[in-house]
Amino acid sequence: MTRTMRRILFLLMILFTSLTVNAKCDWSTLKLQQWNERNYYKWYVSGQVLDDTCVDYMFMIYDFQTKKTDTLNSFRGLTEVQFNVKGRYKMYLKLWNKCLKCDTAIYREVNIVQFPGAGLGWSVKSTNCKQYLFEMNYIKNIPLKDTCMEYYLMFYKGPWMDTMSQNEWDSLTDYQIGMEYDFPDDDFLGYNDTRISNFEFKDSGRVLMVAQWWNKCLRQDTFMFRRLEVCKTKPTSNVVNLSRPEPKLIGVYDMLGRPVKDIRKEEVLIYLYSDGTRKKVLTQ
Repeated sequence: MTRTMRRILFLLMILFTSLTVNAKCDWSTLKLQQWNERNYYKWYVSGQVLDDTCVDYMFMIYDFQTKKTDTLNSFRGLTEVQFNVKGRYKMYLKLWNKCLKCDTAIYREVNIVQFPGAGLGWSVKSTNCKQYLFEMNYIKNIPLKDTCMEYYLMFYKGPWMDTMSQNEWDSLTDYQIGMEYDFPDDDFLGYNDTRISNFEFKDSGRVLMVAQWWNKCLRQDTFMFRRLEVCKTKPTSNVVNLSRPEPKLIGVYDMLGRPVKDIRKEEVLIYLYSDGTRKKVLTQ
């Protein structure tokens, strides 16, 4: 596991297939490679036999749900497809030698799954508001003793979430997080790789959590984002007026939460002070 959010891309080892060899044709040099990232698949066919101008091939996909077969476009032995519907599919690679009048076929099955029941819960230790117990839900219809599922929970904290107003933070959506946040290494606090885990935060404040359910057998996963405010103070009915020192400016950020080193004229910036307050300032 790296310090950056996992960008999952798995390359399967070269897959050798037992092919029929007859007196006319020898298909033994054929190799089929497969890549997949979640529901996006690529296949690449190669081999000395393809150098023969009499040999041609075609990729096809059979959909077990609709009972239909579609032909895939390919270029120099490479084809790719994105499966957008859950279900079972079969990729066929048909090859033939038009001069010797013989053919063969290779196929690979694909299972596109969903992750019903994915959820994340947590509780905080009563004696220490920085110590948490997290639990990622089991996926429905997967046996409890299943060895294919892996669980990851990652934590991020930084200026991007600190410079938001309370209303912006409370209404933050998964889509906004995915589109606007870059998950920088500097914000990374750590991760857990078990379904039930403990984590102790060093500081209080806003934390972004990323939960990942990864089916290593099918090489597919799903993500979930959650917001957390560590050691959040609750409002009280007892009002006490205290004299406080003037807060100090501790950071300057642009509207995307990025630190600003060189301040330019006529630019809207966010000033962060030592007491946690923020101000939007139009520079002159």
